[in-house]
Amino acid sequence: MTHTIEETYGQVLLSQLFTHIWFGEWDEYEETVNQLPADLLKEFPFHQYYERKETEQWHDNYFSIPGIYFVPPYLSSYQGKSEKEEVQAKQDLLCLIGTFDKLGFYYPLEQEEFPDHFGSLTAFITAAASEEVKALEKGDRKLAGQLRESQHEMYHTYLEPGIEKLWERNKGKLTDPFFKEFIPYYMACMGEIVGHCTKK
Repeated sequence: MTHTIEETYGQVLLSQLFTHIWFGEWDEYEETVNQLPADLLKEFPFHQYYERKETEQWHDNYFSIPGIYFVPPYLSSYQGKSEKEEVQAKQDLLCLIGTFDKLGFYYPLEQEEFPDHFGSLTAFITAAASEEVKALEKGDRKLAGQLRESQHEMYHTYLEPGIEKLWERNKGKLTDPFFKEFIPYYMACMGEIVGHCTKK
């Protein structure tokens, strides 16, 4: 199924906003939300709880500082620890790097972040959707379809199973209302805009 340019552009904006949150890029987050109409902002249940200093602190507590609140933001953290599962995790990581390389996507390196960070996966989907917009503008439906397929593959193979495990294992730790609302909303939206299904 091909999307219209407007739908794809909307996906780019939304997934870019999610990328900013995953990486704690609050200047960019604020810049993006300031461009959005107030009616649209009301649709984001997490945004009403955004307070720069507090949200930044909780982001660090959850995703950067090992401790009682730590929620690993890496896909590999949610794969098993048996020898077989660790070999599979390494294989998945190599496949992920190959997928990034194929599209010339080097964002995780620029961010000095691991490829299996949920922000990196989201940024890849954002980049592929941006390229899809360009392909649609040029009338290249074949390329647009290939880019859409790469987003589906990234979502179904890596992002969906990983983020569901993150939520199931850590939802009790997420006491800050911004992130408690963000992760379920992120799961539902990414399923809707990329996976074309949502379990929520």
